[in-house]
Amino acid sequence: MNAFVIVALLGAIAGLSMVLGGIWLVAKGLITMAATPKADALTIEWKKQFRINTQVPGLAFFLVGLMSITTSLVFLKPSDADPIEFEGQIRGIEGQVSILVRPSNWILNGDSATGRISGNVYPDFSFLVLSINAPGYEPLNKQVRVNLTGQRIANLGMVELRRSPVSESDLTRQIAPIPFSSPSLATTRAPTFGAPL
Repeated sequence: MNAFVIVALLGAIAGLSMVLGGIWLVAKGLITMAATPKADALTIEWKKQFRINTQVPGLAFFLVGLMSITTSLVFLKPSDADPIEFEGQIRGIEGQVSILVRPSNWILNGDSATGRISGNVYPDFSFLVLSINAPGYEPLNKQVRVNLTGQRIANLGMVELRRSPVSESDLTRQIAPIPFSSPSLATTRAPTFGAPL
């Protein structure tokens, strides 16, 4: 939990204590919900943009407390896409490296009798699977743990790919044969312009 979350939680707790404290003060009779004279009205103003004016002082405890709770909940709402930082090094690669990042397996069951798929998936990004590919090397799948407290960091460490063994028979199978035909006499003559020979 970082400092921002702690401050937002403290704001929510302070707002809740104001609301509960206001209820307790009303129950004890220390403040009333009855209207007071206009001269005793309670006014709260913020930067000349927001102003609350009430003749019921007990209501102010509830309003300020609810505003504090609402503000804290807005700030505590998780963002839609928190970035994940990756750190690490790939050693000894001579070409371009491509890395595909995907979440660890999320399982969704289907009914074998009807073929219907239904269920829920709760996204969990605490583990990610990286598929690392480079030309001439064997692909590598590596699972990494994401640090979920504070900054979201996935540490890959040192990654080494093994060269893929290539045999001569694999190369000859990949080369398509081209049919060879001997050149005809017509193509070996010099071209003529005008009348045929």
